[in-house]
Amino acid sequence: MEMKTNESLLIEQFDKQIGLIASESGSSGTNRRRQAIKAFADAGFPGKKSESYKYTPVTKWVNSHFKNSSLRIQTTTKSAFEHIDGIHLRTANGQLISTAPEGYGEGLTISSLVEASSSNSDVIGQYLSTAVVLERDPFSALATAFAEDGVFIHVHSGVDLKSPIVIHHDALFENGFVQPRILIVAEKGSKVEIVEHFSHVEAGSSFENRVVEVFVAEEAEVDHVAVIERDSAALFVNGLFVHQAEKSKFRTNTITLGGGLVRNNLNFLPDAEECETHLHGLYVAKGKMHIDNHTLVDHAKPNCFSNEMFKGIVTDEATGVFNGKVLVRQDAQKTNAYQSSKSIVLDRNAQIYAKPELEIYADDVKCSHGATTGELDEDALFYLRTRGIKPEAAKLMLLEAFARDVVDLIDIDGVQEYLYRRLHEILTVSA
Repeated sequence: MEMKTNESLLIEQFDKQIGLIASESGSSGTNRRRQAIKAFADAGFPGKKSESYKYTPVTKWVNSHFKNSSLRIQTTTKSAFEHIDGIHLRTANGQLISTAPEGYGEGLTISSLVEASSSNSDVIGQYLSTAVVLERDPFSALATAFAEDGVFIHVHSGVDLKSPIVIHHDALFENGFVQPRILIVAEKGSKVEIVEHFSHVEAGSSFENRVVEVFVAEEAEVDHVAVIERDSAALFVNGLFVHQAEKSKFRTNTITLGGGLVRNNLNFLPDAEECETHLHGLYVAKGKMHIDNHTLVDHAKPNCFSNEMFKGIVTDEATGVFNGKVLVRQDAQKTNAYQSSKSIVLDRNAQIYAKPELEIYADDVKCSHGATTGELDEDALFYLRTRGIKPEAAKLMLLEAFARDVVDLIDIDGVQEYLYRRLHEILTVSA
């Protein structure tokens, strides 16, 4: 008897839950999920021949993470960002379980996607699953097919939230396979900061495959921070899709400090003139961690600006991957796009793969990219040694300074302070 593949098992599961064949009574959302499972079935999990996953052996990890959940929920004892003054949300397996008891005030709606489908059906119908490019990545297609619920954040026109929205992802089923979803809509002229923390949860070989869609309307501003600190056995796939309207600003900072295999798929579409897109990231990989940052900025319209900086520190037998692509389409004249990837390797057994890309079809642009990988600067170490600083302390100082270039770009003090402490703890061991 032929053993069924993980793909076929998932497709069978979808057929039992939703049905592969569309019916006349099916909603647009259900039909979109059917399109997603078809896209996943056509592609399957990426193998060794996939260029996008060339340095990330996800098939091996997927095979080892398809286990039956014990249905035992695991939680962290204390959330790192509880002290931040803001609106606090909590999720279990990516689903909203608690919100601020005092409410949110006018101009802000937070609910589950299921609740929003009834109370905000026009908004959900307009935005949900429309930013995801199903054919681009099979994990995003899979998450779109199976995500039955999720978190909905709607910032109404002209609203300036003075305090951040903090989402604590601090509960998971042990060895569970979950596909969380978040939809964020920032209407015209609104401003919002969103912080997500994926804390260390001892949930065994958990497999999180999530999709976040962000729609930034005309003249709106969204700042987003994601801090990932999952368990060393966890498989974590993070799909972010951002759509920007005219004169909008979006900034994200992805900090990866934990997880067994972490894949950050970050996709940005500045789809009107005078958009600003800032994407920054930092990862520290130790042990046998594998962290892969894969980014795409798709400049479709003229007079836009994007700035990208990723930094990595890799030691022991860990692996770091950066593949950043900036696409400038023919109509996107006057585009300014900058990309930088810098990595430090602290051990002979550690590996870094960096592939910055520029694909330009317009002729009046300013674009640059660069990637550097190496050891700590020996001249800088020598200088510090001549000032009486011990080797370990000198090494730690240089590593912290290297990492702080990214952390300093985060404007939320409580997040900055926590990351300074965590980086000091992690890098002290590595130095």
